[in-house]
Amino acid sequence: MDPSRTDQAQTDQFAPDQGHPDQDWSQFAPFFEAEGFPVSGCVDYSLVTTEYQIHANRYREWISQSKHGNMGYLSRGLERRLNPELVFPSLKGVIAVLKPYSPHPVGTSELRYARYLNGPDYHEELKRSLEAALSRMKASGKVGADFDYKVCVDTSAVLERAWAQLCGIGWIGKNTLLIHPKLGSFVFLGVVFTNHSFGIKPEPLKDYCGNCTRCLHACPTGALENHDLDSKKCISYLTIEKRGEWDAAYPTKGFLAGCDLCQEVCPYNTKPVKYTEQSEPASYLNLNADYLTNETEDEYQKRIEGTALERIRFADFKRNLQAVLKP
Repeated sequence: MDPSRTDQAQTDQFAPDQGHPDQDWSQFAPFFEAEGFPVSGCVDYSLVTTEYQIHANRYREWISQSKHGNMGYLSRGLERRLNPELVFPSLKGVIAVLKPYSPHPVGTSELRYARYLNGPDYHEELKRSLEAALSRMKASGKVGADFDYKVCVDTSAVLERAWAQLCGIGWIGKNTLLIHPKLGSFVFLGVVFTNHSFGIKPEPLKDYCGNCTRCLHACPTGALENHDLDSKKCISYLTIEKRGEWDAAYPTKGFLAGCDLCQEVCPYNTKPVKYTEQSEPASYLNLNADYLTNETEDEYQKRIEGTALERIRFADFKRNLQAVLKP
């Protein structure tokens, strides 16, 4: 039997909803569903400290091995990630949500982008949606008048995937990404720290990756091992976070920004996603090589304004382009 193949019957076995059974959370989930988060869950911090410490220890070891590359903000925020009370001192409960994005490829056949880059900057979009959901939640009277929270969307020192797993809305796959049994991994994550206790203990999903190793074999740079990522070899890191010259030892596989190769082969991403809005690729991602080669810095800054591509400096985008187009 091919060990890289996940049996389809096994995949289908986990297709039914894996929602959190606690009735208390069912009172709050509709507030998030109304704002575009079809999957949500929560957990009490006091009931999850032991489980969270496992994730924290793994992260500490990952940083100590310098697998974060030149992303200094990850090491600078180490203590806050290990101790969430440093981020939100009155922490009692944690909410985690998922919002799917379009699984359809973006860019052109020769100039590709990671799918999450399609559309407005997700950081701001998710924050606004979460704030709206939390306002509804507070106005409902189902939490105290002193209800307070902190929204975390990729910009705070928070281990989002760990919290999502502990809240029971997915598991961390062999490619280190969060996977939901029905939505797959093309999802945005949001985490909310609150001063409200929900009385819910951790009920993480089982790791349903099984014997499948498709994602590990799909990575062309050897960045992935079983549940481990060496960022310094990852195309997403190399095109977005790394500064300076391109390392000729690593192929681009046509990606100008980000990479989806390990997600494209995942069995949980092969079925249509019910909740995804089938949006057309944004025009700023469909430009040809001639245009991009001659694009000025002012034109580039105007083109990417308000998108997650703002993360990439002009010089580094040009470097990526040259690496992709190199014979």
